[in-house]
Amino acid sequence: MTTPSFETILATLEAAPPQDQSNGYDTARLIQLDDALSDVEVQDEEILAPAGEIVVRRYLPISKPARAGLVWAHGGAWVGGSIEMPESHWVGLALASRGVAVFSVDYHLSLRGVTFPIPSDDLLAAYDWALAERPVLGLEGIAMHLGGASAGGNLAAGVAKRLARRGSAPTSLVLAYPAIHAELPAPSAELAEALARVDMPDMIAGLLAFTTGHFAGEAGVHDEIAFPGNGAVPAGHPPTIVLNAEADPLRASGELYANQLREADVQVEVEYLPGSQHGFLNEPESEFGRAGMSRMADWLLR
Repeated sequence: MTTPSFETILATLEAAPPQDQSNGYDTARLIQLDDALSDVEVQDEEILAPAGEIVVRRYLPISKPARAGLVWAHGGAWVGGSIEMPESHWVGLALASRGVAVFSVDYHLSLRGVTFPIPSDDLLAAYDWALAERPVLGLEGIAMHLGGASAGGNLAAGVAKRLARRGSAPTSLVLAYPAIHAELPAPSAELAEALARVDMPDMIAGLLAFTTGHFAGEAGVHDEIAFPGNGAVPAGHPPTIVLNAEADPLRASGELYANQLREADVQVEVEYLPGSQHGFLNEPESEFGRAGMSRMADWLLR
C-alpha cells in the first residue's frame, strides 16, 4: 500500500471534522489498565485566549492533596493530536493519580489558516488561567510547572521563554521528545546507529520538515519563540528536564537544546529511555510509556 504524501495528509486534516484520537484508550480502558486512575476528578473548562475560546481539561487527585501543578501540551506536529490522545489524557490521569494537578490544553492546531503565534498564545493563556485558578481549586501554594511532548514541547519551551522574559517563569519545564529546532541537528554517531535499527524516524523527520513552515507562518522558522532553539536563553529560564526517546531524530534537537540551556547556566537534566521510539507517552501499555510517566512524576514531585 502506498503511503500518502504529507500534502494529502494535511489536506485531509484541513477538510475532516475532529476525530476521536483516543486510539482506543478512553477513560474506562485506562482505568481498566490501572485502577489508581479512578482516583482522579476530570473537568473540561472553556477559557478565553487571544484567538478565541479553548478547552483546558483539568485533572485533580481526589483522595490525596495535589503537591504540584503542570500545564501540559500534547504533540501532533502542530497539525494533529488532541486532549483525547493518550499523550494528553493518559498523562493527565496518571500524573494526577500520583499527586500532580494537570491542566491539559486543547490549543488551536495549525490548520485552516491558524499559524504561530496562536498556539503559543493559547498555551500562555492557559498557564495564566491555571495560576489564577489555584485558590479556587484549593491549590494554594503548589508549584506550577509547564511542559509538553513533541510539538507540544516546542510550544512549552517557547512559552517558558516568554514567561522568563516577563519575570514569571514556571517552577520547571518538562519536555518529552521535543521539536525545538526548525531544522533537526545532525545525529551523533550513537543516535545514527539507533536510527538505523528502526523504520519510523524517516517518517517523523519528514513530517516535521513539512509542518515546521506551516506552523511558523509569517513569523518564519527563525523566530526564537516559534522555535526556541533560536536566539539567546533568557535570564530566569526555569530548570528543565528533557526526556528523549532513544531511536528518534528529535533526540538530536532535545540534546542540542539541553546543551544550549546548560551553556546559559540553566539547571538541566537530559536523558533517553533505552529501546524507546518517538511518542512513547502515547503508549499506556508499553514499558517505555510507563517508565517515562514515572520519570516525569519523580521530577515534578521531588
